[in-house]
Amino acid sequence: MPERKIKKVVILANSTKHNVGNVCSRVTGFLSEMGIESSIIMLSASLDDLALKVPKCDLVISLGGDGTVLTCAELLRGRKTPILAVNMGTFGYIAETSVDEVDRVFGEYLEGKAKILSRMMLDVSVYRKGKVVFSSSSLNDITVSAISHAKMAKVDLYVNDVLGAKLRGDGIIMATPTGSTAYSLAAGGPILDASLEAIIINPICPFAMSVRPLVVNKSSVIRLVMPRQNTEVSLTCDGHEVFSVKEGDEIVVSEGKSRALFVENSRRRFIEVLRDKLSWAGGFNA
Repeated sequence: MPERKIKKVVILANSTKHNVGNVCSRVTGFLSEMGIESSIIMLSASLDDLALKVPKCDLVISLGGDGTVLTCAELLRGRKTPILAVNMGTFGYIAETSVDEVDRVFGEYLEGKAKILSRMMLDVSVYRKGKVVFSSSSLNDITVSAISHAKMAKVDLYVNDVLGAKLRGDGIIMATPTGSTAYSLAAGGPILDASLEAIIINPICPFAMSVRPLVVNKSSVIRLVMPRQNTEVSLTCDGHEVFSVKEGDEIVVSEGKSRALFVENSRRRFIEVLRDKLSWAGGFNA
């Protein structure tokens, strides 16, 4: 691949992470040595971050954890700006590059040796009496759940206008392959290779034990109809946007119009990340 020309880099840094200031200084330092302009935007790890404006740039470096990456993806929605996701947290599936690897991965990207990985997102719209009252997108997942776990949420699930189930339980998760290792995994969902193009439909603690997670084609349109409820129900996008849904609302989830772009770390492979993060190093009885 040919070398890439980078004139400006924006660093989106989670201000709550330890030593983030020193890491920012280090990154801006080596960028300056290469004659690349850079600027820093500090994130507060709150909903206020979603109102920030990211200036036009050739690359965004995310400093934080997976939550920081999700915020970056939302802020860059509709723009074809790659993200170099650097992990300063404790886990990190999406943020797979360590602080010590930033120089190398950035250099490989600049030289054209590192690929740009394109990840699907999900779009969601809430219709109330025929009008859209909420819309957003998610890189990981969209969740509809009861606010109080003492009472069940009710959701009628349609896939491509075919009734799939009248669900009763704590709620339901619609996740991307990237999000398969997040909330959906904790709720018993399958792990999908992040390069796949599919949507996971994962009921949360369903009342009927026969209801299991389902993986459908990315072109599927998922429609959730909200019948009469005995509890408050909310819709959450990637854990950072919350909207209160009401009886009669229809929630439509489909493949996103935008994609999230990531700089590949050539020394990190999906199976290796799973092996390390999930401690698969032992045998079957480990």
